[in-house]
Amino acid sequence: MEYVLQKAGVIFQYDSRITLVSYLSRTIQVEGRDYAFRKIKGSVLVDATGINRENNHINIATAERAFLDLLYLNKNFYFDNLNPLKKEILFSLVPMYQSKTLTQSLAKLLKND
Repeated sequence: MEYVLQKAGVIFQYDSRITLVSYLSRTIQVEGRDYAFRKIKGSVLVDATGINRENNHINIATAERAFLDLLYLNKNFYFDNLNPLKKEILFSLVPMYQSKTLTQSLAKLLKND
């Protein structure tokens, strides 16, 4: 998630970990690189909306999906720049989380932006 958001210019802090969503939470290290798996509800995990399949068969979230996943997992996360995000896409994706808290957090962040 953070990798996608760094690449999109939404967050500026560097994090060498690769963060993924999963059915469980854990961190593993492979060849010196940390992979952090974050538990997310099953219905969100299997929903491919906002996920792009790269030519190398790796699935990677759009900036909007990564933003909502991270906000869902950490409502107090600080985002440096919301301008790269497309608001209409955010509002079309947020119902899949079925979370009033996420919807309210999104509205508050976009209002303050």
